[in-house]
Amino acid sequence: MNVKHHSDRLWNKDFVLMLLVFSSSAYAISILMSLLPVHVLEIGGSNTVTGLMTTGMTVLTMLTNLLVAPLIDRVGRKKLLVLGSGLYFLNLLFFCFTNELSVLFVLRVFCGFTQGIFFPVMMTMVADIAPEDQLVDALGISGAASSVAFAITPTIGLAIYTNLGSRAMFISAALMGGLTFVLTLFIREHHQCPLQTKADRKGKTGGSIGWASLSMMLLPALASMTVFFANSSVVNFLTPCGLSRGMEQISLYFLVNQGIVMFARLFVGRVLRYVSKRLCTGIGLLLTAGGIALIAVAHSIPPMLLSAFLIGLGFTAVTQIFQAETLVSVPGERRGLASTVYMLLGSFGNGAGSALWGAISTASGYTLTYALAGLSTLAGVIIHQVYWRRVPEER
Repeated sequence: MNVKHHSDRLWNKDFVLMLLVFSSSAYAISILMSLLPVHVLEIGGSNTVTGLMTTGMTVLTMLTNLLVAPLIDRVGRKKLLVLGSGLYFLNLLFFCFTNELSVLFVLRVFCGFTQGIFFPVMMTMVADIAPEDQLVDALGISGAASSVAFAITPTIGLAIYTNLGSRAMFISAALMGGLTFVLTLFIREHHQCPLQTKADRKGKTGGSIGWASLSMMLLPALASMTVFFANSSVVNFLTPCGLSRGMEQISLYFLVNQGIVMFARLFVGRVLRYVSKRLCTGIGLLLTAGGIALIAVAHSIPPMLLSAFLIGLGFTAVTQIFQAETLVSVPGERRGLASTVYMLLGSFGNGAGSALWGAISTASGYTLTYALAGLSTLAGVIIHQVYWRRVPEER
């Protein structure tokens, strides 16, 4: 029997604290994602090195996810949330004490371990707190909280980096990581391990996931993975791409993109009252593909900002809806597993994409990189079609 672990109302103290955790942690994440590649080039590295960093981090994230996934449901969310945020803070702190490329490489890869514990628990906590009929909205609001930081971080971080240097930039990230850790201490545990958990571990009852449920959990996660794979070219290489094309104000891209993401996250749930999930995710995939491909031919700010608009809408619609579909496809006591699978596949898409797009951009330039990245998004359309044909009635 599924136990309802979440609060009957969404806007309570723990949900607000989780929003603050999303915002503060997103600042640190954005520093590493959007500005570490610039620093790597500055100290003699290349886009290939940046791609390999992200790939190494992704491999370690995936291994950590596999180890942590069962613990999220068995040990409890709160313990892992505090542990993961604390380790991530320490990871960020070490960036402040080195300027060696090899050490930065190791620290970035080690983020895979700390993120692998921390990030899946965050979404699982939100799913526990939110009423199920408000899950899409809760995920959207949580994502919007992250988007606030993602929108302003490239501008703030680049200003700190330019005027005060890399150490000051990393210190700012570590401070926000420390704030994140402190906030997690005040969030209550909302998950109670079901009575049948021991039996489940022996394979006797109840909360196990059959092949049908497993496939329904994997398909939406795989569809999201394709947009993470393509979007990794934007996240990791757009800043150096823009600067190489003479666009000194390329940070405006992230401001516009995250502004659109914030707007979309808040309204996707409302749009679904009038438009089917299938249509919404299908249009989202096409918008993402077109937006990424547009970067291939964009040599000025206006088309870049149009790309930011298209990707912001498309990426948000696809990932937010399919994340909710992944979570509701399993029993409540298996949400930790579902959340981890979603994060695992997203990490794989981001890591594999980073390595591929880094190598292509180094060898052949940014035009080919973004043309191929946009095209790769269309693979998600196939998975999208398969999934929605198997859903007899939209949830």
